[in-house]
Amino acid sequence: MKTSYVLQLVLAISLFSCGDNKETLQVSEFNSQNTIESYSENNESNQQERNNQNIKYYEVMSKQFGIPVGSVPIPTTWKKSNNTQENILFEGSNGVKVYNEQFSSFSYHNDPQRNQIMQQNGSAVQPLKSLENVINNDFKPFLLSKGIHFIKQYPLPQLAQFDKQFDSYLFKATPEQKQYQCMVTEWKDQNGNLSVGVIRYFITQYTSIGGLDWGYTINSMEAPEAVFEEAKFAFINALINFQVNPQWVQVNNQYYAQMAQQNNARHQQRMAAIKSQGQQILANGRARSQAMDAQYNNWRNNQAASDRSHENYIDGIYDRQVVTNQNTGQEYKVDGYNSQVWMNNNNEYISNNNSLYNPNLDNTVNNQEWTQLETNGY
Repeated sequence: MKTSYVLQLVLAISLFSCGDNKETLQVSEFNSQNTIESYSENNESNQQERNNQNIKYYEVMSKQFGIPVGSVPIPTTWKKSNNTQENILFEGSNGVKVYNEQFSSFSYHNDPQRNQIMQQNGSAVQPLKSLENVINNDFKPFLLSKGIHFIKQYPLPQLAQFDKQFDSYLFKATPEQKQYQCMVTEWKDQNGNLSVGVIRYFITQYTSIGGLDWGYTINSMEAPEAVFEEAKFAFINALINFQVNPQWVQVNNQYYAQMAQQNNARHQQRMAAIKSQGQQILANGRARSQAMDAQYNNWRNNQAASDRSHENYIDGIYDRQVVTNQNTGQEYKVDGYNSQVWMNNNNEYISNNNSLYNPNLDNTVNNQEWTQLETNGY
């Protein structure tokens, strides 16, 4: 099966992540003073048709809490896709393909020792890059080497504002300052196929404990040239007009507030135990606790809350679950909720609900070793 060139954008993102959980025509297309319905002042004749386009709401479920995170408006012609091989979320009429969202996050601190601790605890550590740097120095050269040409880019402040507002709803375990940017990029491959990649960039600075997180989410869509503009409008309209469920916000925040309270209580117990052993031990223990417990754990709690909320949001859209290789302890995310999942050495997997099926006994695929993974569930 031919791999879509949009997926090469996703592969590029993954590559950069592993290497280290918005006035011109462009502004007139997405004017921050207007709603998305005023998308193109140069195409007013098509505006009424766009506004009258039939839509339906796709519900994004939280597998962690079993309630909707919210809902997203999409055209009635877009259908949920079963094409997991090409990472497609929705497929529309006339060849429109909307791909699963990709999220990359990095951490960094001016203290090398802190960076080492974060790295040892599984965080991807990388110095801060600006959004322009990511696009110009990472995405463009890589995609050009694959025959994919950059067409143009323009800010999308409405989506940056949505991301900022969505984040403001979420519980924070420690004070932080957060910045958002959003840039729409358009690309064309050697066969004339067009795609749009929406880069949702963020920086989180932790004002009380130091350090920062930064990263980006990529939303991508491709369509034939004849329907590309209309599909792009519907795609961006869906992103901007996601409807958040207040009940999910309340349940989510109660859960992470309770978790932070429990972590703080355990920290206080450790501090009391250190104090009972004497002033010298107290002094040493306080320094160590502040550096590696209070500061780090509080920082990690906050990061975990934000990342878990975002991951739950993404996983709900993808309909995917976490599975574990019992031999190595490695966890993977796979599409669907099937009870039987097998994986080979190339991280390719087969999933179904047939407990009697073993791919190692299947003549069509038993030319390689398959390991059964444990489904964790929620």
